[in-house]
Amino acid sequence: MKKTLHYIFIALIISLSSCSSGEKALQHGNYFAAVSKSIDRLRSNPDKAKAQETLLASYPLAVQWYEREINNLQASADPFKNTKSVDKYQLLNRMYNDINRCPTALQLIPNAKSYQNELELTKQNAAPECYQAGLNELVKGGRQNGINAYNHFQKANSFVPNYKDVQIKLGEAEYMATLKVIIEHIPVNSQKYKLSSEFFQDQVTQYLFHNIKRRFVRFYTPKQAELEKLEYPDQIISMGFEDFVVGETHDTNYEKDVISADSVEVGSTTLKNGEKIKVYNKVKAKLHIHKREVISKGLLSLKVIEFGNQKIISDKQFGGQFNWFYEWGHFNGDERALTKEELEICEHEPILPPPHQDLFVEFTKPIYTDLTQELRRFYNRY
Repeated sequence: MKKTLHYIFIALIISLSSCSSGEKALQHGNYFAAVSKSIDRLRSNPDKAKAQETLLASYPLAVQWYEREINNLQASADPFKNTKSVDKYQLLNRMYNDINRCPTALQLIPNAKSYQNELELTKQNAAPECYQAGLNELVKGGRQNGINAYNHFQKANSFVPNYKDVQIKLGEAEYMATLKVIIEHIPVNSQKYKLSSEFFQDQVTQYLFHNIKRRFVRFYTPKQAELEKLEYPDQIISMGFEDFVVGETHDTNYEKDVISADSVEVGSTTLKNGEKIKVYNKVKAKLHIHKREVISKGLLSLKVIEFGNQKIISDKQFGGQFNWFYEWGHFNGDERALTKEELEICEHEPILPPPHQDLFVEFTKPIYTDLTQELRRFYNRY
């Protein structure tokens, strides 16, 4: 019972808060919010008197407010007066649409005004404002100005689709805004590991192409940069294996005497009375184990370099290691002294470790993980 009363009390508080939110917005002069909140309330509770009063009071004030704002803008020298007016007409139309989608609100305000014609006319005047602003930014040059230009052209295109040559200008602005990054080949001095290094390089390149998707960042292979005649990239990603060892082998031999954990049947004996019984005792064996461990490890350096001034803006190193091991052996004595695992080792025959190319790939796996995380972190800033 107490829990039920508690939930009813909470629901009452929430309900009272919802009722008063529109009224509070009205009191603070936020007429648009007052209209929106009162309409929302009327959708769930059409008979709510306070919401009806709030809507009746706030809608005329909201219309008056935005009309005055638009008139002031149109009388000003603001270069974006039509662009800003579009936003206000859209809010006026949003109120109109909200009222028409709420039966109670429509009954209270049957003559809500649509500003669709004014909005469309203002969009026609706003498009050249944004288009000219985009041209002004293009003239300045530079990435940030390119981003600004792209945003202006995009807005002009949203006001009037395909306004003038806006599609061409969008392409120019995007190219200017885009950070162009060449991924250099990873040098490996040994021909023996050339294929493995190329495999690693291809993995990193594909990660950059498919997982770091930023509108104004583009990665190029050296071949792509050559085909597209990219003479002046913004950055170079330079990677190289500073040091690596593949197939460093360590052999270890050890012997140990083992005694069975439990007593086992070792034979039988005959008692004086002629009864034959089993004899139990712990058994022993000498275990010979040969362990071969093959260590492969390396260190990769990453440098991000500004092409124009050759300044290094990021310098990191990533290490990786892969240990392959295998055990085989034999024993003398009673096999029952050995554990299951020890018996399995004794059944093994010596085998060759994986090819060096495979070992190279294995030790680069942790390097790949750390490297790609760092590249994602670095380029997500742009």
